[in-house]
Amino acid sequence: MMIPNLQALTNTPVARTNLIQLEEAPLATIRRLLAPISNLYVIDFGLQRFSKERKEKRRDFHVRVHREVKAQLRQTLGLDTQDDVKYELHRLPSGQHIFFYLAPAASRHTPEHLSLSTRIEQLCQQLTANEQSLTRLLQGLFALHLKMVLLEQAAERFPVSPVYFNATMYLNAQLSQPVAKKSGTGVMEAFELDVYASEFRELAFTLHKRKFLVEPAEELHLALDDDKVWFNTDSGRVKARRKLDARDSKLEFFRERSGYGECQAYTYNVVMNAVVERLSELEIPYTPIPFQATYEVNQFVTDLDQQLANTLLVVNNAVNFSATQETYFFDALATQLPGYKLWPLASLEQAQKIRFSEQLTNTSILVLNPVEGDACNSIRQLDDATAQYSSFFAVYDEAQKQPNLHWDIYTRLKLDRLHGWLHKEPLPVALQGMNIDSKLLEAINYIDELSKTNPDQYSADLSKPRSRLKSSVNLVKSKIRRTKTELWFKESLLSQLAIPLPNLAAGEYTAFAVRSTENGTTLLGHVTLKSDDDQLNVTNAGVTEGDLEWLSVEHPALARLDKLFNNSFYLYDHAADVLLTTYSSVRVPRLIGPSHLNVVDLYSYQEQEKKQAERDGVRFSDYTITRSAKAEQNVLPYLMSPGRSIHDPLTKSQKMKHHHAYLQPHEHGVYVLVSDAQPAPPSIARPNLVENLLIWDAQGKAVDVFNHPLTGVYLNSFTLDMLKSGGSSKSSIFAKLARLMIEN
Repeated sequence: MMIPNLQALTNTPVARTNLIQLEEAPLATIRRLLAPISNLYVIDFGLQRFSKERKEKRRDFHVRVHREVKAQLRQTLGLDTQDDVKYELHRLPSGQHIFFYLAPAASRHTPEHLSLSTRIEQLCQQLTANEQSLTRLLQGLFALHLKMVLLEQAAERFPVSPVYFNATMYLNAQLSQPVAKKSGTGVMEAFELDVYASEFRELAFTLHKRKFLVEPAEELHLALDDDKVWFNTDSGRVKARRKLDARDSKLEFFRERSGYGECQAYTYNVVMNAVVERLSELEIPYTPIPFQATYEVNQFVTDLDQQLANTLLVVNNAVNFSATQETYFFDALATQLPGYKLWPLASLEQAQKIRFSEQLTNTSILVLNPVEGDACNSIRQLDDATAQYSSFFAVYDEAQKQPNLHWDIYTRLKLDRLHGWLHKEPLPVALQGMNIDSKLLEAINYIDELSKTNPDQYSADLSKPRSRLKSSVNLVKSKIRRTKTELWFKESLLSQLAIPLPNLAAGEYTAFAVRSTENGTTLLGHVTLKSDDDQLNVTNAGVTEGDLEWLSVEHPALARLDKLFNNSFYLYDHAADVLLTTYSSVRVPRLIGPSHLNVVDLYSYQEQEKKQAERDGVRFSDYTITRSAKAEQNVLPYLMSPGRSIHDPLTKSQKMKHHHAYLQPHEHGVYVLVSDAQPAPPSIARPNLVENLLIWDAQGKAVDVFNHPLTGVYLNSFTLDMLKSGGSSKSSIFAKLARLMIEN
C-alpha cells in the first residue's frame, strides 16, 4: 500500500461546495451569458479601439483607457461626472477593448440597424479569431449576472437607480457595533462576492469579509474609495465613513441556532442557490463539484512537543507591565519554561550589534513585544510613529528601498536574521517573539481582581470550562504554550538538527516554502532532511532570493514548475525525483453545507417555527441548524465530524477524539481535509482548509498522486498539538520547518 494507515470509507456524506464545473466550451457559455434574461436589467457592452501613444508609459495608458471607458459609460447611463462605475474590461490583441456593464433593460443602447443577437455573434467571432483565453471574460460575465440577481431582489424592497447598477455589492450586512450616542459611529460588516474562472472551466465563488466605520445617514448612499456603499438597517440608514481592517471580523463562518442566518456558510448557500438558478435559466450545462471523502488517513504524531534544550534568555522590549501583571505573567512563564533567565534589553541590543559573536551557540532568545492600541502586530518604524505595516514582508520591502530606516529591536533582529541566511551567515541563536497586547493584559487584570475581591467565586469559576475566568487563564497558558512550541521547533531545526518523527518511510527530502513580497521579490526557504530511525535529521537549510529561473539553478528540482505562487509549499523526494505540492486556493472546494437538503430553506422554516412558538408563548427548542455530528442532521459535513472512542490509539485524552484526515482522489490530484481535534464550538470563525495534492515527475508531467509513495510520506507527517493545545495541525512538519526559515 502506497499510503500507510489508509482506511477506505463507505456511505460518507456528500458536502456542498462553492465550486461549479461548466460542461460547454467557454465561447458557447459566453453566448448564453449575453442573452437577455431579466425584465429589469441587461448586460450590455461596447467596443472601442485604444492605441498606446509613442513614449506613453504603460501605466498611463491603462489609466487613460479606464478614464475614457468610464466617461463613455457615464454618458450612456446618464450619470453624473463624479459617479463611479464598475465594468468588466477585455482586451483583444488588435487593440480593441470590450467593456461589459449592466444597463436598464428598457433603454438598451444598441445601434438601431443591429439586433442584439447580431452584435453578440459579431463579438463572438472576434473572440474566436483572436484565440485568447476567455476565463477572465467568463468570470466577469458571471459576476454581472450575480449582481443582476441581487439587484432584482433589492428592487423588490426599494427602487435602485442606475448609479448603483455597476457598483460593488455587499451581502448580509450587519451592524456588529450599533451606532453609539457618544461617538456617533458604529461598525458595519458584510461579505463581498468574488468570482473566479479557471482554464479547466471551473467556477469558484468566494466571499471576503469587509468592515466599515459607519454613521447615520439622511441619504442611502455615498462615494467611498470608488465604491458605492449603502446600508439600510432595521434601525435606520447608515453610511460608511471609511473601511476598517476586517481580520478581526465578528462575522463567523458558522453559527448554530438563530445565529446561522448571519454567518458566512449561510451566505455561501444563498449565493450558490442564485448561481444554480441562473445557470438553469440560461440553460448552461454544469455539474456541481461536491466533496465526498472516500479514504481516511489516521496517522498523527502525538507528544511531539519536547522540553527546550537551549539556554533561554527572555528580554522585555519595553512592555509596560503593572506590578501585578508582571508577577502573574512571569510566574506563568516559569511554569511552562522553567530555568529561563531575564536578560536586559541593552544586552540584547549590544549582542545584535556584534551579531551574537560572543553568545553561546545553544542559546534561544524570547523577546516580549508591546502591541499598541488596535495594531495587529508589534512592528514599529522609529522614524515615523504613524507608519503601519501588515507583515514582516512589508517591512522587508520597505527596508530594501530605504535601508537607513530605524526599527524596533525585534524587527531589526528578524531583518538581520534574513540577511544572514541570504548571505549564508545565519545568526547562531534561535529567535522568537511574543506579542503582549491589551487582550492579554486585561485577562491578567481580571484574574487578579477576581482572586482578591471574591476568592469563593474565583474557585468556583475556575472549575467551569466556559467561565470568563477559565477563558482568561487559558488565554495566558495557550499563548505561552504556543511560544514554547515555536521555540522547540526552532531549536530542533537550527541547534539540535533533528526532530522525532516515528513511522515515516526512510529517505531524503527537501521542503521548500515560497513568500513573495509586494515589490515582486521571491524568497525561498529550503530545508533538506533525512528520515531514519524514527527521526528527521536536518542536513541543510537556507534562504534563497530570486526569480524562478535563478532558483531553478540553485535548486534544479524546481525547474519543472512554470510558476511559483506566494505561500506555496513543495516537497522533493530525492530518490524518486518527484516534486509534491499542496495548495489551498479558490480552485479548492470550500465546504459550505450538505448536498441532500437546502439549508437556506431549512433555516427559514426554523425561524418561522420559532416565531410561531413565541407568539404561542411556548419555548422553542426544535432547532435544526445545530452542531450535531449525525450525518442526517449535520449542516457542515466533515467540519463537525463524529468523535472517536477513548480506546482508539489516536485518542490522547477523552476530549481529544476528533482527528481525521479525509481524502478524495480526483482527476487532478487528491483533496485533503483535516478535521478539528475538539468537538465543534457553537460558532466557527473560519472553515477548515481543504488542500489539493499534486506530484510532478522530472519532465514536469503530473503523476498519479494517490498511488505514489511520497503522498504517504506527506500524509504521515501531520502532528497533534503542534501550536494549539488540543488542535490538529493543518500542515505537515515538512511545511512547518520550511516556512520557519522565511516567516520567523
